[in-house]
Amino acid sequence: MKRRIVAAGMAAVMMLMALSGCGKSKDGGNSEAAASSKNYVYKVSDVNVDFGNDSIPTLFGKADTLMAYGYDYGKEGEMTVHFASLDENGDIIKKMALDIEDNVSINNPACDKEGNIYYVKDVYATEPDENDNYMDTYYLEKINMDGEQLFSICINELPDVQKQITENGGWLYMGSIMIYQDIIYAQIMDNICLFDQNGNYQKMIVTGDKENVVDVSNIYTLASGKVAGISWDDNGVNIGYVDMNTGTLTDTTKLPGYSYDYSIYPGNSKYELFLVNSIGLYGYNMGDTETQLLMNFVDSDIAGYSVYNVISINEDEFFAMYDAEDGNALGRFTKVPPSEVKDKKTLVLACNGIDYDVRNNIVKFNKNNDEYRITIQDYAALYNTEDDYQAGLNRLNADIVSGKIPDILVIDDNMPVESYVSKGLFEDLKPYIEKDEGLDINNFMPNILDAFSVDGKLYRLVPSYMISTLIAKTSLVGEERGWTIGEVNQLMSGMPADTSFLPNMDRERMLLNCMTMAGNQFLDFDAGTCNFDSDAFIEMLEFLKQFPEQTDDTVYDDSYWESYDTMWRENRAIAMSYSLSGFKDYNYTKKGTFGEDITLIGFPSSNEDGSSIMPAMQLAMSSKSANKEGAWQFMRGYLTDEYQDEITYGFPVSIRALDAMGEKAMKVDTYIDENGNEVESPDYYYMNGVDVEIKPMTQEEVENLKQMLYTFNQVYTYDQELMNIISEESAAFFSGQKNARDVASIIQSRVQIYVNENR
Repeated sequence: MKRRIVAAGMAAVMMLMALSGCGKSKDGGNSEAAASSKNYVYKVSDVNVDFGNDSIPTLFGKADTLMAYGYDYGKEGEMTVHFASLDENGDIIKKMALDIEDNVSINNPACDKEGNIYYVKDVYATEPDENDNYMDTYYLEKINMDGEQLFSICINELPDVQKQITENGGWLYMGSIMIYQDIIYAQIMDNICLFDQNGNYQKMIVTGDKENVVDVSNIYTLASGKVAGISWDDNGVNIGYVDMNTGTLTDTTKLPGYSYDYSIYPGNSKYELFLVNSIGLYGYNMGDTETQLLMNFVDSDIAGYSVYNVISINEDEFFAMYDAEDGNALGRFTKVPPSEVKDKKTLVLACNGIDYDVRNNIVKFNKNNDEYRITIQDYAALYNTEDDYQAGLNRLNADIVSGKIPDILVIDDNMPVESYVSKGLFEDLKPYIEKDEGLDINNFMPNILDAFSVDGKLYRLVPSYMISTLIAKTSLVGEERGWTIGEVNQLMSGMPADTSFLPNMDRERMLLNCMTMAGNQFLDFDAGTCNFDSDAFIEMLEFLKQFPEQTDDTVYDDSYWESYDTMWRENRAIAMSYSLSGFKDYNYTKKGTFGEDITLIGFPSSNEDGSSIMPAMQLAMSSKSANKEGAWQFMRGYLTDEYQDEITYGFPVSIRALDAMGEKAMKVDTYIDENGNEVESPDYYYMNGVDVEIKPMTQEEVENLKQMLYTFNQVYTYDQELMNIISEESAAFFSGQKNARDVASIIQSRVQIYVNENR
């Protein structure tokens, strides 16, 4: 089998090993999520605010003056805005509705302690003014829950605003509003206008060139009565108290961690603010250097990445919108005492950024499995910062090397997988498949299993994959895949001078194609050897030199795009860099882009095998796990018919599911129209102003592509450190300072040292 290039520098990892036990994580100092997952569990009960339609209401106000609003669109496009006051249980106290004209929207509502509602009314401009500008007219309006309008102020007519309109070239925008100490603060472009509760204009706070200016939408009234706000700069999110007289932040600090990830809401009596990221909901007090995890989404069986419109009820409860299985929902969240959380054996799944599919499957597994529960440690979310996007990956690698191995690992392209395997850190999954009564190992693509195996042992589970390759017309390159640089040069010598091999491809991207598709010809990680000083690599350097250091962007004129769709049909370009992701994708490219038979020819290489398998996802099981059976119960789900049959992007590893996908490719897609009739929806390729219908694949075409899929055995490779070495040293050859052989010798030496250090 062909091995994958090592994907990360372990020298840095070894340096971090001594640090791997130091410091606190964002979950309150406990880096072992399994031991503390019971502390972060909330239950959710749906809140039904029924406005007589399917819209999900949005909350505003506070727990003692809780409000909701939503929109309803009629059959003729007419719009109604619904408002409701709610009690502490989320039940409706009173409802009210406003009918809105076609050219009007109601935005950014707020309420006072008496339950009156304030909002921005935007009347859209339908005709240009005398300066040929389309400027909306904005109103600040106040109503009570009986629907009685208490005031309506035209913002455009205020003298201070008119001055701003003139200074901004006839443009106006009104943003959020808030109420603080009986004063209404309204964001008008970059400035803030103040009104009393009767609608009388007070003044405009002109922010000008002040530092740490805060927008009204980013101001939060805290339980203590203080006001906090945020601003952004290149170093992250600044947070501080707001001087409401100047509209600026005071005593600012940086939010800890990767601050751009947070959504921010007013907190409760214990925490001044709630922060929400993809892991869960945190408590935060101004000036703290850490956040405190309060609710973990996955531990609470919530598959979504966030909660929205969070409004605190008390220290243990809050209202929020969340991502339910069937769409957005409004819920009341209540903390579950750890003693009431059911005891299960807990497994840790670690990753460097969590895939939604994995996350959703974990939540389903946790709900349905009575014996095991999986908790997620997303190192990217836990440790990445604005200054270091690799902090999570480095910490994960350091933990693994130091023995802190998760039960299940979602493999990242930048992880030194071969090093992990050689150290015996991963479990062989092949016996699990063979012993599983619900699975048949003969039903899975043998070449895919082999590509991710070492010495017959399967260490990585790959549910689906794509093929990274170059494609070209069969009439130009023949039916057999694979070619050499010499064959490419021979073909190009017989083409017109303006023919492109790969259109608008620069040298750096060509090097990336070479190393990701065909890099295995120069490196054998298992043997610890490389041959970058070979004639084949020297030939590769000379081939790459034919491509420009940078592409000429001036070629992207109207004529380029007008003729782009026929570029390959007319042989103005020979090959295309291509990720084969399905039967219909292949069919569209063949019959649309090229207009005739194509060959998955691959990147030119000495071994004539310049195509690679790109896994959509890779899972590994720790050989040290105390709960291997539980880990397998989760991992096996990706091999079941239920999962494999749902794969629509990429090819399933299941042969049965692959056959079913091929069957679908021989049929025209259909949909059900408004009358319940099934209607065909053919694929079309657009060129020369005409839509060309793409006929479905024939049985022969499907079978030919399936047989081709069995022939791939190299794994897609990406190694940033290796790329850096080659790019740095080859620059001297491309600039004419050194010859190719001398450069190749230097690259060989550096890469060999790199390989030795990372085995």
